[in-house]
Amino acid sequence: MSEHKPTANEHRHVGLGTIADAAGVSKATASRALRHPESVSTTSLSKVRHALAILGVEAGDDSEARSPQLLALVRPTAPAGYVDPYARLFEILTSRIFAQGIAAVHVEVAPNRVEALAESLLGPAEGDPHVQGAIVLGGGAAGELAAKLAERGLPQIRVSNARHEDGISRIVLDAANGIATAVQHLVHLGHRRIGLAVLRDSAAAGRIAGFRKSMAQILHIPATRDQAPVVEAAGGTMAGVAAAEELLALRCSAVIACAPSLSFGILEAAARARLDVPRDLSLLTVGDMPDADVIAPPLSQVSYDWEAIAVSALGEVRVMVAEPAEAVRIDYSVAPDLVLRASAVPPQRR
Repeated sequence: MSEHKPTANEHRHVGLGTIADAAGVSKATASRALRHPESVSTTSLSKVRHALAILGVEAGDDSEARSPQLLALVRPTAPAGYVDPYARLFEILTSRIFAQGIAAVHVEVAPNRVEALAESLLGPAEGDPHVQGAIVLGGGAAGELAAKLAERGLPQIRVSNARHEDGISRIVLDAANGIATAVQHLVHLGHRRIGLAVLRDSAAAGRIAGFRKSMAQILHIPATRDQAPVVEAAGGTMAGVAAAEELLALRCSAVIACAPSLSFGILEAAARARLDVPRDLSLLTVGDMPDADVIAPPLSQVSYDWEAIAVSALGEVRVMVAEPAEAVRIDYSVAPDLVLRASAVPPQRR
């Protein structure tokens, strides 16, 4: 009697655990071998492929080991006059999600839409959620939606500039480190009168403390409010104008702006005061500044490696979706790098 050879259709529902047992590896290793073969050792990859051959299935036939079919990519709605600091990351994540054969639903969260969006993404309480995982950018209303998703145990990772003890995996954008880098660079250029323009939000206190600490350590001064001036702004270009006017009145020769909208406002305020940037006022932005290289003058900034962050965020959430029982909560910080252009120069007398 000839040996029956199973067809792919007969093994369409072979589980990840079965593959792992046949290969003699953990389910996590089997999952990585199926999704990202380059991430496992040659020996483990060979074992998994041998197990697939024995089971009579192709790598793509394991329904339990497949990538999630639908991910939610969430960001807060940018109010009028704001520049979205996560625009570039959102764009890269979208491209990478679709390149890996996963569908993505784009979600922009306004404060009055949190409940409705949570219901839309999660579906009925007794059923499976409509999305298999989420990547949430920023705070505010997006953070509120993340909390709703976490209540139902949806695999997700947050990318934001503040750390909270909410039990959600996150990548923290370490703006305080970026501010210290900006201060160090400006002091190296010769600036001693440096001001900080920061948005009035939950991250403001940490940024202000980091700024004054850096000023004290680098300049060896007490870094009081008079010596390390700070202006908190509500957000938007006009708020940046008001912040810049206040810092200019305090005779600052350089300003560190912690949001793109504030940087645009500072450029506008300098133009109104007939001041040249950077000859009369040096400007350095902390965070992603869209088209910073084509603005006049091209803006120096302390920015993040968005490509690397996108790879990490997407990789982590895929592991969480594939193996929720084995997923480990992550919480780490990413420090930005200094990108020098033409908006910060040694101070000139004015």
